[in-house]
Amino acid sequence: MNDPLAVIYNEGYWRVNKVSPMYDLQYSELKLKQYATKIRQALVSDIATSSGSQMMVSIESLPLLKYSHEDPNGLQITVSSCSKDRLKSNNKEVYVAILLSWGSFINVDDETTHLPYMLERGERRVGEAVKNTMQTVFDCIITLFNFTKVQLMEFVFNLLENDTSKSSDSFVLRYKTPQVNFKDNITLTFEIGDVRAIWNGVKEVNNIDEGREKRSYAYQILQNQIYHMYKLDVTVLHLCEVGLPKAEVKSSGLVKMKTPEIINSVFNVLNGITHRLELTRQPILENSP
Repeated sequence: MNDPLAVIYNEGYWRVNKVSPMYDLQYSELKLKQYATKIRQALVSDIATSSGSQMMVSIESLPLLKYSHEDPNGLQITVSSCSKDRLKSNNKEVYVAILLSWGSFINVDDETTHLPYMLERGERRVGEAVKNTMQTVFDCIITLFNFTKVQLMEFVFNLLENDTSKSSDSFVLRYKTPQVNFKDNITLTFEIGDVRAIWNGVKEVNNIDEGREKRSYAYQILQNQIYHMYKLDVTVLHLCEVGLPKAEVKSSGLVKMKTPEIINSVFNVLNGITHRLELTRQPILENSP
């Protein structure tokens, strides 16, 4: 049996978007074809293609791409460029999007479906047209994630728990210098075994209870080691990327996941980030009990 997660880990980088509940999404074959037609119409209107090619759009239900049976079926949107000459059958995939839930199912009402995450790869201009159409059709909001340093550290230490790489494999932190206009980032490389040792040691400290505090303390130890090794104060730099042998996460919302275990780890972190974002947006009621 094919692994349903292979559509994710067999590829490279994905852009990760947050999706609000989608109104009146239906999974019938007829409805999926209608949605695909609307996306194709938007692409024809918004994007000029060469005279010898045309855009094709397909939407497929992925009933096995979910964390639990309560999650809605995933969806895959594929946009291909194909020749108008029927004698030529070389279709070129230009964009793919996958919408899914990962154990974060919210039953808003019977007419609303919650697929909170959208992974996308391929041409950005095609992606913008696809997302704009979906926002209009399903009355939802699709927003690209931008991860903070704190959130990147949450990814790092959660991924460490699920990464089975050799201790001698590389662990990478990449930084940008604020307000300096150059493309060369500062890349620092460690052995993943050393970072694991720091994290395992922090987990055993009894007077630090909360996960966020433990991650902050572990990163502080790592920062101190960087200063002693390189005489570099990274506290004034912008952490823009973390890399493990089987996963990469960038502050710009790009993620690479190479195993099912890493996919599970990434989406568990995303669930936590999304939950906290929702809590901060909830109104505070006066005189609440």
